[in-house]
Amino acid sequence: MSEPLRIVHIGAGNFSRANHSPCLQRLSAGPTPRVSMEAICDLDESKAQAFCDDFGYKKAYTDIDEMMGQVEPDVVYVMVHPRLAAGVLERVLRYRLPTFTEKPPGVTVAESIRLAELAQECGNVTYVGFNRRRTPVIEHLKSWAAGNGPVRYVRAEMIRNRRFETGFAIGTAIHPLDCLRYLCGNVVELETICKAYEGTPRDYLVRMRFDTGIMADLAVLVHAGLSRERYMVHVAGGLMEATPGGYCSSDFCDLGQKAYSGNQVVAEGPFEDDLHIGLGFMGEHLAFLEAATSGMRPDCCLQDGQHSVKLGVAVQEGYSGPMASFEPSEPDPYAT
Repeated sequence: MSEPLRIVHIGAGNFSRANHSPCLQRLSAGPTPRVSMEAICDLDESKAQAFCDDFGYKKAYTDIDEMMGQVEPDVVYVMVHPRLAAGVLERVLRYRLPTFTEKPPGVTVAESIRLAELAQECGNVTYVGFNRRRTPVIEHLKSWAAGNGPVRYVRAEMIRNRRFETGFAIGTAIHPLDCLRYLCGNVVELETICKAYEGTPRDYLVRMRFDTGIMADLAVLVHAGLSRERYMVHVAGGLMEATPGGYCSSDFCDLGQKAYSGNQVVAEGPFEDDLHIGLGFMGEHLAFLEAATSGMRPDCCLQDGQHSVKLGVAVQEGYSGPMASFEPSEPDPYAT
């Protein structure tokens, strides 16, 4: 592949507009651009054209195969609704190009396994947008844990307000579940307690045991009057907390990271003011482009992402027991 990488982008929705295309636009600028924004595809041609006007994509399309045939890109970005992602990715992966997709990589376990197998069969370098992994405060937390371990215990919380969608554990709480996998390893045993509101919304209290021996707890509260997302790692004689800001946590929360030892704050850092950096979007694009250039499989590829989908579905269904024994009922949380 030559620099800059020729990219095409599928999906001109609000999330791409707010988070992904601004990063790609920045990466296409300057004296040594990393990417060339060749085309954007969406079923709504007016939306696709607006992305050309606002971000600098060279051409708008409404047909994926026509775009792929005419542009002959180096890499592909898939940013469509989660319920549509599996179908689009099954088409795109067969072009055998490096492919970035937003999370979740499928909304059922069967979809995520099928995509992982197809990526393996086609030999694609793939990247799933679990942006917490590239959030600087989480990266600092992981680095601190590696330098001060072994880790004795980890705790996380995802607190939200008026989030009543039925697929919350798969669509949103998959973020802290994946982040805990990133920090601790793969889950071997799970205990889930669901606390229902009137109707279908539920809070989730989750305990996980990982293949590294680490134990972790996660509280997911969907209607608690504020937004806050926090991760805490405990080692012998020390503890570090990381709280990302932006849409993860309300502005009045204590954002950033702090490490403690001997009843004192021994290290701290603020949350990055540039939200595209602070929330990990720029970091995941840089990681993907590096993987696309080197051909090396990144940490959050489709083969890895299937495990986070399975974990999210297990929590959604209130499962407790060994993960190896979990058999999903495969509901589509976006079907209603």
